[in-house]
Amino acid sequence: MEAVREPKSPEKAKAKEERQSPAGNRPLFPFSAIVNQEKAKEALLYALINPGVHGVLLLGEKGTGKTTLVRSLSTLLPEVQVVELPLGSGEEMVLGTVDAEKTLATGKVSIKSGILSRADGQILYIDEVNLLADHLMDVILDAAATGRYRLEREGISQDFSARFVLVGTMNPEEGWLRPQLLDRFGLAVHVSGLSSVEGRAEVFNRAQAYEGDPWGFSARFEAEQKALSRRLREARKRVTRVEIPEALLSQVLETVMNAGIGTHRAELSTLRAAQARAAWEGHDTVSWEDIQAVMPLALQHRLPWKDIQHVVTWEEIEEKVYRGGKDAEDRSRSGWLRSPFYRKKKAPRG
Repeated sequence: MEAVREPKSPEKAKAKEERQSPAGNRPLFPFSAIVNQEKAKEALLYALINPGVHGVLLLGEKGTGKTTLVRSLSTLLPEVQVVELPLGSGEEMVLGTVDAEKTLATGKVSIKSGILSRADGQILYIDEVNLLADHLMDVILDAAATGRYRLEREGISQDFSARFVLVGTMNPEEGWLRPQLLDRFGLAVHVSGLSSVEGRAEVFNRAQAYEGDPWGFSARFEAEQKALSRRLREARKRVTRVEIPEALLSQVLETVMNAGIGTHRAELSTLRAAQARAAWEGHDTVSWEDIQAVMPLALQHRLPWKDIQHVVTWEEIEEKVYRGGKDAEDRSRSGWLRSPFYRKKKAPRG
């Protein structure tokens, strides 16, 4: 029997929009209105600019604004929606299933689309990703990497397109993902509560203003939103022509290997995120500055000598790779490309 996908009716499309915005038809909290969290914002933008980054994992305690941040991405690209995977989703909800009633009525196998299919061309958001069943996580990560998945049900076998930007959030206090699964996320960023009275007060004031008048609050940030949206669209077009100099490629590979990292995903995520950053800055060539900015995000969850619960900085990577372990003379003989930001200690004045 021929398999037929269930068409999307206007009612279902409207219901989908309401599910994606928990507040119903009111505007989502603007991306530009989120206080601080600059690293998390950057990582999410890089993943939108270059899907080859292969997703972002946000690490942080509950109540730090992770979900609000992810949902706000749709305010920059309204045509790209955030499709949320409910906690406790089963295999049929994720992959889809046969619509028995319609199949019996029409004589043709009708398929109810799963969340992976509905996320095609969108952002797939998994909150508390560490609590999702491992076998489902494997399927989702495979789909994120390949852009497709196969549904096999009741005698049918069919491929579906599933090209989405994967974003996961998790509270480390509730347990970790297996290392193999962690490695499948391109970038990882810690999201924490603000540490200043002024910053937390601003978060409170903006939340209050948004709850009181979502439309008026959104209007306050309209100019910033339009500027960010325009810049994001331009970067998404530019990224396809951003080049990586051979010398820079060699230096990134040397850095990753000397950091003790075996997985090739470390350099892939670093370089693709660097391309996204270059495009975001309006450049056609990746610079060492781009590498420095994104490498800590790509290595945050991959460094064997660093506790994942602590934020990785470029200074730590530089200290470990450029100053420790390998002898400087050996580096010189092997063609080691020193970081242009490597800082020698000044000799004491005599």
